[in-house]
Amino acid sequence: MHAELWKIIKGLQIAVANDLQNIIVESDSLMALQVIKTGCPNSHPCVALVQDILILSRRVQNIDWNHTLRNANAVADKMAKKRHDLPIGLHIFNAPTPDIISVLTFGMYDSFRLRGL
Repeated sequence: MHAELWKIIKGLQIAVANDLQNIIVESDSLMALQVIKTGCPNSHPCVALVQDILILSRRVQNIDWNHTLRNANAVADKMAKKRHDLPIGLHIFNAPTPDIISVLTFGMYDSFRLRGL
């Protein structure tokens, strides 16, 4: 869950830095979303991360927190695989790349795709 919370923090930092005021946070970790929404005790090992997320989220006007199944998030899956072709570091894409456009197009029409393509 630590890794998922760190990903959410990084995403929120990017959203705040770019003054995005309407965002959707999707995670395949239902447990991470639950501790963000309901809080966690001070003795919880993730309490500092959750507090950081709550502080960042107050700087965004509208956030939808959505749970998504790992295999349903094809764009995130494609981006995760893309990391092998990129140099180490943070990469921010201002527009979808051609391979992501194809995944988005399939998703728009609820088309099935073969995993790994």
